[in-house]
Amino acid sequence: MAEHVHAGVHEAEAAPGLYGVSGEFETPEALAAAFAALRARGIGRLEAYSPVPVVGACEAPRRLASIAPVAVVGAIAGGLGFFALIVYATGYDYVFNIGGRPVFSWPYYIIPSFSFAMLSGTVLVMAAMLFLNRLPRLSHPAFTIPGFARASQDRFFLCVEARDGDFDAEEVERSLAELALPPLAVHRVPK
Repeated sequence: MAEHVHAGVHEAEAAPGLYGVSGEFETPEALAAAFAALRARGIGRLEAYSPVPVVGACEAPRRLASIAPVAVVGAIAGGLGFFALIVYATGYDYVFNIGGRPVFSWPYYIIPSFSFAMLSGTVLVMAAMLFLNRLPRLSHPAFTIPGFARASQDRFFLCVEARDGDFDAEEVERSLAELALPPLAVHRVPK
């Protein structure tokens, strides 16, 4: 039923250089059923690739529930830092009194500090998004799966990522072969 491709790697060498095990499916229903079955077994982190959205074949990221705290911390730190910079520049470093205003004239510092707070919050959120999405990445290991170009046309791929030392590629291959709708092909994906 399923074609097993081991990419010419011996079992002893496969674990350290292995990104995961991938299954190729013909229909979105088969992908969704495989995703649900493998998630129920708790085999590992699942990633689905398909040309259309497939209901039931998505997994919520568990890294960071929200980036809102990162944005708030970045905005507060940037705003306070810029406010301190203005206070230092106009109150201590270059005191220039025009029209009898006080040396510490804080209302004038609010607008540029707020603008810089928004800028620094935005820059920190963009940096956090790049880091959490593991970007920039010039090549993803999934691109080495034979026939993966069809993932944007008419094929559906499910990849179980080898994220820890307990990953057993043979168990994942057995689990894929035992599915009610088995995959067309099973591939070991090198890093």
